[in-house]
Amino acid sequence: MAEALVSGVFERLTSISLQVAENGLRLVVGVNEDVENIGSTLRTIRAVLADAEKRQVKEQAVKLWLDNLQNVAYDIEDVLDEWSTAILRSTIGKSRSSSSSTFPVSRFEPPGISIPRLVGRRNIAVKIKELNERLQVIAKEKDDFAFIVNLTRNNDIEPERRPKTTCFIDVSEIRGRDQDKNTIARMLLSESSAQERGIPLISIVGMGGIGKTTLAQIVYNDREVNAYFQKKLWVCVSDPFDEMRVAKAILEALTGTPSSFGELNTVLEKIHEYVAGKRFLLVLDDVWTEDERKWQSLKCCLNSGAATGSKILVTTRKENVAAIMGCTKLFHLGSLSEEECWSLFSHIAFSARNDRESGTLADIGKKIADKCKGLPLAAKTLGGLLRFKRSREQWQRILDSRMWELDEAESGLFSPLLLSYYDLPPALRQCFSYCAIFPKDHKIEKDLLIKLWMAQGFLGEGNETQIVGEEYFDNLAMRSFFQEFEMDENEDSIMRCKMHDIVHEFALLLRKGECCVVASNGIEEQRAEWCHENARHVRVILDNEHAAIPSPLYNAKKLRSLIVDSCPRNTSSLNASLPGLFDQLTCLRMLDLSNKGCRRQTSITELPFQIGKLLYLRYLSLEGNNGLEYLPEALCDLCNLQTLNIRLCSNLKRLPFEIERLINLRHLQNSETYGCEFMGRGLQKLTLLQTLEEFVVVSNRSILYLPELVPEDFDRSSLGDLGSFAHLRGNLKIIGLGDVRRPTEAEEAGLWKKTDLRNLTLSFTSMCKDRRFLIEGSAPESPVLEASVLEALQPPPYLEYLNINRMNGPTAFPNWIVSLALLKRVTLGACLNWKTLPPMWKLPVLEHLEIWEMKNVKEVGQEFMGAETEKRQASSSSDDNNIAFPGLKHLTFQLMEEWQEWNYGNLLTTMPLLCSLRINSCFKLKSLPRQLLQKTTLQVLDIFDCPILKERCSKNRTAEDWPYISHIPTITIDGEDVQRDGN
Repeated sequence: MAEALVSGVFERLTSISLQVAENGLRLVVGVNEDVENIGSTLRTIRAVLADAEKRQVKEQAVKLWLDNLQNVAYDIEDVLDEWSTAILRSTIGKSRSSSSSTFPVSRFEPPGISIPRLVGRRNIAVKIKELNERLQVIAKEKDDFAFIVNLTRNNDIEPERRPKTTCFIDVSEIRGRDQDKNTIARMLLSESSAQERGIPLISIVGMGGIGKTTLAQIVYNDREVNAYFQKKLWVCVSDPFDEMRVAKAILEALTGTPSSFGELNTVLEKIHEYVAGKRFLLVLDDVWTEDERKWQSLKCCLNSGAATGSKILVTTRKENVAAIMGCTKLFHLGSLSEEECWSLFSHIAFSARNDRESGTLADIGKKIADKCKGLPLAAKTLGGLLRFKRSREQWQRILDSRMWELDEAESGLFSPLLLSYYDLPPALRQCFSYCAIFPKDHKIEKDLLIKLWMAQGFLGEGNETQIVGEEYFDNLAMRSFFQEFEMDENEDSIMRCKMHDIVHEFALLLRKGECCVVASNGIEEQRAEWCHENARHVRVILDNEHAAIPSPLYNAKKLRSLIVDSCPRNTSSLNASLPGLFDQLTCLRMLDLSNKGCRRQTSITELPFQIGKLLYLRYLSLEGNNGLEYLPEALCDLCNLQTLNIRLCSNLKRLPFEIERLINLRHLQNSETYGCEFMGRGLQKLTLLQTLEEFVVVSNRSILYLPELVPEDFDRSSLGDLGSFAHLRGNLKIIGLGDVRRPTEAEEAGLWKKTDLRNLTLSFTSMCKDRRFLIEGSAPESPVLEASVLEALQPPPYLEYLNINRMNGPTAFPNWIVSLALLKRVTLGACLNWKTLPPMWKLPVLEHLEIWEMKNVKEVGQEFMGAETEKRQASSSSDDNNIAFPGLKHLTFQLMEEWQEWNYGNLLTTMPLLCSLRINSCFKLKSLPRQLLQKTTLQVLDIFDCPILKERCSKNRTAEDWPYISHIPTITIDGEDVQRDGN
């Protein structure tokens, strides 16, 4: 981790030097020499860090040296941030003084507070000089350790000696894995398909210690496997992947004698001779390399001449390795069940005890086994550790301890994880270890984690940090550092994940002294090092209404991350603590004051103006604090802020007036801020924005209804302001389109250029949101205008979800909608004057369609379901134009109060893939099309509050439609299961 930190500081130093050259903000005379010395020394130290990080595991003196280096590197980074911020604020000041501003700066500064334009240059210079002296001491100390110098900055210095594996195993010692063994055995014994080219390659992928090698050994020694293959070969590959060594090992296994050949080609020729015409099984255990070239020659040799039925079985921790080697079948190995883990643990721990002794320790033993979370290596290590501990007190100590506090467990349990850890590039090491800030068994949101990495500077600088973060996350996931993935609704992307408890303990070990969790009421034991002056990342839990922020926290002035999990009733305590915290914790990069646990309550009612002192802050979350009505203007002093999360701050009335001063803001997460009734035009100056979840359009007319919020001279936002945000991605909801008076505003928004947008909601409300139907004359002067605005809001071609609601005019279907070839989900709602539904059947890949509150629709017919024209009737019946809703799987209608008739349409094929049909509160609907009901693909029929349909679809002989729906596995009427799984 020190290597990544030092590299980051060095790059930051170079970046600041360029900023100084461009902006001319120099320090006092003589400091340039100190800056150059720091850069030179960091470059020298960086060359030995690969060796130092590996030696720290066994050498305490090296670990202490690295800890000192990390602390100095952190302090250098803080001063560089101070310097960079001074340059940035100077630039902002020059820009504001040279242009007219809506409000003078002093208008929003609290009484008695003076915010200087520049941080004192002399103070920065003094700090740099002191840090240079400290760094020189550390540089001299490094010579005492005789570190290996690595000028190439790769990780190939003295690689850790990984234990060599063999094919032999005592099956009686194994617990569980019967089902896994049978699955792998079936893969090995199955005949190759005609489509497979070369020898099928099966990969067992899983985290270190999960039992990949053990499973391969069990299968290798299986009787059926022995009988099926003419030749079996076991090679422990490990790292680095040496082509010659691996090839010689295969040849030696084939011949039974060591190979003396010196050329790789000769060895491969001999291998080819021996395997030609034979059905063989080759196990390559513990493969790490991601260099395809090292595997290619051996792969070609084995593929040429091997008999049909030959197989290659690979074990690896990295899914990417399996892909590079040409894996045909991937098997993710999971954890043992609770029963299997207890069986393995107790078999080892109680092996030297009689029944009476075992009985007295069984209750504690089961709790210890639960700590292993199904990881075989953990069960074996702790079982072996406890095998010779006789007293309950000794067992209780193990139960109460954290894994990384046990010297015996640390060496045995974490060694495999250290191998995976040091195989990571330095930048990914600090990203992984930072995950220690989350509680054990926590669901980690991928997007949040990436933004926290960004806030700590782990992803570098520039506009591509989000993409870099996604690549880092995927890399860690493929290497089995994460598990239990939750996918998005399209199953395309990971949304959340967890860390195995042992992996989490390992992360805590790596961040020992830096990262910790503290409960202020003593429920969780407080650790002495958490309040140390070098603490960097803290999570505080206020578990009851009387709990207060622990007083030592105010002294942790070097803190970079603070997460406060507050009891919802702890309003007064937390509010009172914030000014003092903000005064002291000025090095924070990440501050999370969100209130996600209990959204009906509130923890924070006012954000104090002292928030403006957190000048290095990159991430601020206030999510769920619905007591907040205003954000202080001092918030706009946070010129480094990258992410502002105000989701679910439902009573927040407006954004700060001078939000344009947040010039580094990239992510404004503001969904469900229902009370926020307008946005200032200054927002358009935040051209780096990548996330803007809601944009509110306000007209001059509707602003008359907000006199208490908006000064007369305030410049309102317009729809055209969206054109400034070239980098928008993800989700965007536009509210207030009913107030747009010129279609040219919609054109200026340039939605079609924002190619990274995936979800778009167009809400034709008239502001203010909750008063939109009360504002007299708020509807557009002409329905044609509304349709023109919709036409001008052409989305980008890669859109996947579209929601159109609250249109006041007649049915509208913009020309651009059929060009959205990737559109999978559509929601149409509350278009109260629509009398027909648009021709949604034309969308080629639409999978989910929801239509709600179309109160004037009486008939759904051919315009919606699809109708053949004469030209189309004359074309081939195989033409795609003859299929309506070709990809639709889920269809929902809700609150269609006047809907009576549903005509099927006259296309040859309609909804061939329909899986679920839901009809809710369609009181007058007379029947459902029998052509739909009879579809064999239909798995779910859900009818609620539809009295006529209920009578027709009941499960009895008199129900008219029952014969046509009885084949549907799941039928629910008014919340009760009429049929479940066909019964």
